[in-house]
Amino acid sequence: MNKWLRRTAIFLGVMIPLSGLIAYLVVDNALARMYGETTPLAKPQLGAESPDKYLLTNVQVLSADGRGFESDLSVLIADGTIESIGHAQTFGNSIPRVDGGGQYLVPGLTDSHVHLWRSRNDLLLYLANGVTQVREMHAQPHHLNWRETLSAGALGPDLYLVAAQLATYPFWEGLWRTFTTERQVVGSRSATRARIPALIAQGYDAIKASSFLSREHYLTASDAISDSQIPLVGHLPLEANLADLWSSNQRELAHVEELVKALAREIGGYTGAKQNEFLAHVRARRQAVAKQLRARDIAVTTTIALVHSFAGQKLDLQSALAQVEFNYVNPGVARGQAMGWLPGVNPYQVPASRKVGDWQRRYADYWDTYAKAHVLMLEALYAEGVMLLAGTDASVPVMVPGFSMHSELLALQAAGLSPTDVLAAATRSPGHWMNWNTGKIAVGYRANLILLRDNPLEDIAATASLESVIIRGRFLTRQDLDALLLAVEHANRAAD
Repeated sequence: MNKWLRRTAIFLGVMIPLSGLIAYLVVDNALARMYGETTPLAKPQLGAESPDKYLLTNVQVLSADGRGFESDLSVLIADGTIESIGHAQTFGNSIPRVDGGGQYLVPGLTDSHVHLWRSRNDLLLYLANGVTQVREMHAQPHHLNWRETLSAGALGPDLYLVAAQLATYPFWEGLWRTFTTERQVVGSRSATRARIPALIAQGYDAIKASSFLSREHYLTASDAISDSQIPLVGHLPLEANLADLWSSNQRELAHVEELVKALAREIGGYTGAKQNEFLAHVRARRQAVAKQLRARDIAVTTTIALVHSFAGQKLDLQSALAQVEFNYVNPGVARGQAMGWLPGVNPYQVPASRKVGDWQRRYADYWDTYAKAHVLMLEALYAEGVMLLAGTDASVPVMVPGFSMHSELLALQAAGLSPTDVLAAATRSPGHWMNWNTGKIAVGYRANLILLRDNPLEDIAATASLESVIIRGRFLTRQDLDALLLAVEHANRAAD
């Protein structure tokens, strides 16, 4: 009997860990696919690299204040930096020259809210759309490695890495979410305090609060970060209110939506029966909220185009997908269970069980009102001079990396921002907020620049008239940009 017990114990001692290992490998492989890691890497065929030092001639240069252009200037670029700005004849003839064709030279765009997941090809999509800086809002250790390879010469935008969001869950759910959603789950005040310096030591640029961080741990994180050199950013937790935000050390809100949700909580939540009350409350409170943000120097990232997409995704998902550049979306991400794009996995689609009666009218009214609330809040932020950072929540359906930036800029202009101020929200403001020498065309700033055929100060739609991109001094022609797009499209097809 003892012999059989020993054999059983040995069998279980082997099989239980082995089963756990197999389950881990299966789930890990599923996660790799879901986050786009198994899609082949794109291999663009580009033209010859530009020299380390060259003179970009015959361009109209955006002024340092972003309010106008000065014609027929030349920009000396050396080792990835703007070394001098002046007229061509002052530089002599010994320096290699690139003719800008009289086009408009502006700083490269910054998308201040993206999700790269594990889809490295997305880096090429950003460049192909003139986005030379991105702020990754759920950064992982592999993104730290990507940043190093980019610094060493790999092709892609500069990365500002916000560590994966802090969140609070019950123990077992926390273990599962740590593994599958790669969040920073904290279960105690001491764990919250310890996690922040650990993330800072790893090299992340900011700490993020999630909607699911408890109020207690949110206040603890705010206190713990007070002496650090990096900011607390992200969501306003669902358990917190605006008074908590005003007393915190949070320096940025990841969406205008954070404010809209907080105002909805003040009236007990937004429901279909409360549409008029909801809009009236937003109108009554928005100016005071904007004044508080301005007084505390809290920036707000926009993500307005995403909110405008909700109604379309809910009412007719296939049409919504057909209206975006879906062929550039990583197939693993599109099919994934986390934030998938397709029917069956899209988080915004209406379940079949709720498609009853006049459901289309009800959903259209609900989400149109929700979008109106965002525009109302945005108007107040703009009027009060709150720092706005243009961001798209790229890779969330239906925000195609790179392309979504132009949709966001158009949405901001449609909401009443001047083209000049929209451009600032995508260039000068994020450069200042991130404390990077980007976002201006000035001596000593990074040579992250774009050339446009049309004037973006007249109509922000001109950002789509992209002819060339300069990333860390490297000049990419229109042909190069098309090659980036083609390579990503081919990689996506190979993954199908």
